[in-house]
Amino acid sequence: MLKKTSYGEVTEFKAARTILGRPLYLTHFFFLKGLLIDTGPPCVSQEVINTLKEYEIKKVVITHQHEDHTGNCSLIQKELGVPIYANPGTISFLADPPKNIQIYRKIMWGNAPRAEAGPLGNYITAGDYSLDVIHTGGHSKDHVCFFEPQNRWLFSGDIYLGEKLTSFMDGEDIVEHLTGLQKLISLEPKILFCGLKGRLEDGKQRLVNKYNSWWNLCCRVKELLDAGKSRSEIMAEVFEGETLFYYFSQSNWGRRHMLDSILDNLDYFEKGYK
Repeated sequence: MLKKTSYGEVTEFKAARTILGRPLYLTHFFFLKGLLIDTGPPCVSQEVINTLKEYEIKKVVITHQHEDHTGNCSLIQKELGVPIYANPGTISFLADPPKNIQIYRKIMWGNAPRAEAGPLGNYITAGDYSLDVIHTGGHSKDHVCFFEPQNRWLFSGDIYLGEKLTSFMDGEDIVEHLTGLQKLISLEPKILFCGLKGRLEDGKQRLVNKYNSWWNLCCRVKELLDAGKSRSEIMAEVFEGETLFYYFSQSNWGRRHMLDSILDNLDYFEKGYK
């Protein structure tokens, strides 16, 4: 499935593998004046390349390495001959993407083929627009966002996703998430162009809500730990146990990863600031 929607000068592409007509997991990527931001998952590669041939793409930038964002870099490079720019961590991933990803990732997105990319600078141009490159980490070590200050557009990759999520992929870092959100909130974005949810208004407030929700959750974990609660008791009381998806994902995505990241960073929360 691939659908497109225009919001003035920004075109939004919504992609997903479907089963019985229903999308498994939505990924959004965007086009602005010759600039393609992310490329969508490889499971819809033919639809993506057929659609993108209608656009004058001059360059591609990538928010982070996960295959639902990098999955069509190789095909776009071969078919359209445009340069790709990314964070150094993403460049390394594209040069040698893993072949043995978890089954759920193969089902939802597919494996990302090898591609070449050059390094991002501090900004990237899109026609007469200039977008600042903001490194956030959190969701993945290489995660970046792109901010257009004139209209206060934030192409936020996967740092937002929702305000009250309580599951992490293995390797996500709660402190990097929170400090990244602080950076983005200070920019006062009006519109989020989110990798999962697409175009969202009230950008700054959504980021503030997410930050506050996660900060309060982290403080609750610390309070219970200080009160002598065990890890399993905190898991049950704060997170209401693990989700079934943790087991389906072969332990790659679950609530315990978020709890472990909080417990690994207690010094940060002991500082008591927001």
